Amino acid sequence: MPWESLKSIMPKAVRSAGIQEKMTSVKVLDSSARILKARWGEKKSAMVEFTSFNQGTLKIATTSPAAMQMLRVEQVAFINDLNRLLGEKAVLKLDIRSQGF
Repeated sequence: MPWESLKSIMPKAVRSAGIQEKMTSVKVLDSSARILKARWGEKKSAMVEFTSFNQGTLKIATTSPAAMQMLRVEQVAFINDLNRLLGEKAVLKLDIRSQGF
């Protein structure tokens, strides 16, 4: 039996275990936070929380009206940067909501 690399085995194992969607969700949430921190810095990005990702929609909660407005203005560029980092067109839209103001 020939040896297969872990890189070739993992995608098949993830699909067969039925956790592909969950792994994509975790990857999107982590990458979103990194991109926003790089764009806005530590202090401003702390006002934003990426809450969930499901079927192409990234849900975002923010405690700042200004942050909410900036996310709406930068929405297309943010989605493009995120999908570029992910290497696929996973995020199709943002659902931005206020939290606590």
